[in-house]
Amino acid sequence: MRADDQRVGLAAEAFSFGYPMVCAVRQIIRAAEEGTGPIRPVGFNAFAHQTDPPGPLSPFLNVNPDVLFSMAQVDLGPGPAVLRVPPAPDRYHVLAFYDPWLNVFAYLGTRTDTRTENGDGDGQGHEVLLVPPGGDADLDADADAGSGGRLVIEAPARVFSIVARFAFRGRQDLPAVRALQDQLAVSPLDPDARRPEGPPDRSKQVCDDLRFWEELRTWMRAFPPPPMEREYARRFEALGLLADPSPYIDPDPTLAWSLRTGLRTGRDELERLADAGRRTNLGWASTLHEADYNLDRFGPGVRDDRAWEIPDRAQARIARALAARRPLGIVHAYEETAAHCAVDLEGHHLTGAHDYRLRLRPPPVDSFWTLTMYDEPDGYLVDNPLGRYSISSLDDLVHEPDGSIPVLIQSEPPRPEALSQSSAAPSGPQGPSASALRPVSTPRSTSAAGAAGTANWLPAAGGDFRLVLRMYCPGEEVLRGAYSPPAIHRLD
Repeated sequence: MRADDQRVGLAAEAFSFGYPMVCAVRQIIRAAEEGTGPIRPVGFNAFAHQTDPPGPLSPFLNVNPDVLFSMAQVDLGPGPAVLRVPPAPDRYHVLAFYDPWLNVFAYLGTRTDTRTENGDGDGQGHEVLLVPPGGDADLDADADAGSGGRLVIEAPARVFSIVARFAFRGRQDLPAVRALQDQLAVSPLDPDARRPEGPPDRSKQVCDDLRFWEELRTWMRAFPPPPMEREYARRFEALGLLADPSPYIDPDPTLAWSLRTGLRTGRDELERLADAGRRTNLGWASTLHEADYNLDRFGPGVRDDRAWEIPDRAQARIARALAARRPLGIVHAYEETAAHCAVDLEGHHLTGAHDYRLRLRPPPVDSFWTLTMYDEPDGYLVDNPLGRYSISSLDDLVHEPDGSIPVLIQSEPPRPEALSQSSAAPSGPQGPSASALRPVSTPRSTSAAGAAGTANWLPAAGGDFRLVLRMYCPGEEVLRGAYSPPAIHRLD
């Protein structure tokens, strides 16, 4: 094998390794300077908010209609900062902290119910002290700069992102969520601290087709890989990624060829892996362990548990690279998980040309669940007369006597008798267990189906579609993989 061929393989490997960090830092810069979709730019150390729910005209794919997002791009270069989190005891919410390598290093919110001397889980809200790497030790040494009884989160890098999610249900709920968003704040501990600078700039002298490599080289120096990955990163010295000054301003032609070819090879391989699909059960594909690539950054709310780690580092790097394709980051399954389905019991693709029934055993969750409709293959929300893009445990749904929920999935409104008729359809292999049911509220029975009308109707796309079942704070049955949604039955 020629040396150039060896470097192509090494460059493809380096692309997969560095792609998450390059994506994350680009996103940090873009969010701070240009905004992200409906979330406007506000610079560093401030929150920007999504204030309106997504709909079918959203320019983004696979949007989550359950929550409104808030984002802060944080730079602790000037020193520690104080994060203010509003009280929300009766509403699901989470703040996820992402380092530049896409590791979630801390969670705050409903599941963690963090308590400090400045507030508690009983609705008072709280303040959190954010410190840069090594800053926790500095606080211990300087009583005047102490935490003041606040929870302290030591960030693994001076620059990182906070993505907050607040659950809402319907436009009437928006004012309450917006009021919570307005209470989120990041402010310097030292009021005289200098302005944050953000990530360092890459050299503009490097040509565009080597931009990725220059960004990776620049940002890897500013934000070193997690400790367990640093020896591995030295493999890429032959590519110039550890060099300073930049070897890409006037690159060796053979090195430049290897980098360009390796980038294409690495990108193609990532696309292949993304399209490979997941193992399914009754047509549903789950995502329990896609965020388990973090092995050494365990702040508040992050489980330091082998059950939530991908032990094979090569597989963990691939998982991280695949996660980088998601614009707002992913969270661990114990915070939120999802199951996807695009086929019926017989394996035929779901389509609006037919009517379907899902006899759903409510997922065991500690917060809530939703079932959302997306068109295929694009992933847009589906326009419909009700403006309904999902059904949820927060809705007033009709239940069967055993607690299961007959969901009618079709493009046209159901007939008044359809719900009671669907109850009599054979349950097939899904076999809900009444003893395992956990109804979220006092259910209406199918005897009220006529009055319920469209309560259990999830409007379908006219063409192909898929369903996503999201579970917030899922129970142990879900996390063990023991819960699976039932198959979807075609009715016509």
